Order: sequence, then C-alpha cells, then structure tokens
Amino acid sequence: MRNSIQLTLPDWAPAFIASYPSHLSTLQDRLYFVLALTRKNIEAKTGGPFGAAVFETKSGKLISVGVNRVISEQISSAHAEVMALSFAQKKLETYDLGSSGLPEHQLVVNAHMCAMCLGAVCWSGIKSVVYSATSRDVEKITGFDEGPLPENTHSALSSRGIAVTGPFMEKEGIDVLQLYVKEGGVIYNARS
Repeated sequence: MRNSIQLTLPDWAPAFIASYPSHLSTLQDRLYFVLALTRKNIEAKTGGPFGAAVFETKSGKLISVGVNRVISEQISSAHAEVMALSFAQKKLETYDLGSSGLPEHQLVVNAHMCAMCLGAVCWSGIKSVVYSATSRDVEKITGFDEGPLPENTHSALSSRGIAVTGPFMEKEGIDVLQLYVKEGGVIYNARS
C-alpha cells in the first residue's frame, strides 16, 4: 500500500512561468496567461484542456499555477484548480488562503469549475474566482461531465464571501476547448 502521493506540473512549466512577468495587474492579463498555460498543456499533450492560477488579488502577484494532470498522474482529482490551490497552500504554508495576515487571493481559470473544483474553492480561502468558458461550453464542446453543480454557483460562492467574475473572455475560453478536441484530446470521464 502506498503511503504518499506526489503531484507534479509538466516539465515545461517552470520555463513557461518564467517567460511572464511575476505580477499581472489586470484580469484580462491574468486570463490571457491562464489561457496560454492551458494551450501549452494541450499542445505539449501533458494533460486536459484546463488551466488555473492563483494571484494576489490587488497586486497581481502570481502565487501558483495548475494544469489538468488527471491522465499523467492517474489521479482523478488532479484538476487544474485543485493543483493551483494546492501549490499555493504549500507555498504559503497554510490550508487557508484567506487567513488573517495574508493578502486576498484570486483563482483564475479557463473554464467554470466542475462540481469537485467548486468544493475545493469553497474550502480554500480564495476570495474571488474569474473564469472564461462556462460549464455548458465545456460539456457541449468536449463531452466532459462537469458533475452536479448548483443552479447558481455565483450565489453559492457569494454567500461564502467569494466573488465570481465570468464568463469573461468566453470566446477565448471556447477557442482553447475547441483546440483540445481538434488535437484529439482524451475525454476521460470515469463513467459515460
């Protein structure tokens, strides 16, 4: 029986991150970064069509990134959001990214969160989420199962003190999902 696991980013990730400024001040710049991160994951064939990053909300300082690694890691929870949140929590040495004394943190993703990632966001301490493509876009374009989401996730998150912006730059998010399909990306739902 294994007694530990390790989740990793693709080998190309450090050079990709280093090619961008350490601070991205606008939501548009942050989402362009995440879309480029996701596109790189697709083109390198290192995971699914999902990318995420955690930023300090006000300064735009990049804290962590995550890309979908479900197939390469053989772990169904290795979604981009979970990866980015986990790396941020390890970097900042806290399970609560909303701890007193810390600046507010924001999660930026190329697509609306699935049911699992929505739960991860609720418990992470993140204060805001920005997403591009909708869950409907994800399911219609790719065939991924987004799971049982509440009717209005914006309200569900808002009631927990988490602001939501999206869909934001939806066309660009859709383009990335379509690239995954065009490239023959695997749709890895456990059950169809």
